[in-house]
Amino acid sequence: MVKEWNEYFLEMAKTAATRSNCLRANVGAVIVGEDKKIKATGYNGTPSKVISCYELGKCYRIENNIPSGTQYETCRSIHAEQNAIIQAGQDRCKNATMYIFGHNFICILCKRFIVQAGIKDVYLKKDDNSEIEHIIVEDIKKELSNPIYV
Repeated sequence: MVKEWNEYFLEMAKTAATRSNCLRANVGAVIVGEDKKIKATGYNGTPSKVISCYELGKCYRIENNIPSGTQYETCRSIHAEQNAIIQAGQDRCKNATMYIFGHNFICILCKRFIVQAGIKDVYLKKDDNSEIEHIIVEDIKKELSNPIYV
């Protein structure tokens, strides 16, 4: 049986998540062009040559009970979505689809990256037992246009 495209690319995002050096969450992302070719992959982790929480054996956010989705300035890592966009470059992201495995929401910072990169659709899957969630980037644009973000 041939695997459906969304499931196929989400499996690749899951594999990318295995490279994460974050103690709190392992997230992977894959950017796929309209031609179904992979443009880039990314995972959450520290920037190159920066000591990770994994190497330190502790996470400031875990130790201080900082809720997910808040106080990003306290984290050493770059999000998987951001890493994938950086790797691809904006020209390879235009009208592409992003697949994210490891969480079921997109933070406000990554929403901005996704919109700016020109990605058109996002598919999320929290874990192997979760349903696939589809987010249309036009809806993110409307959300970001809300005065609450001004």
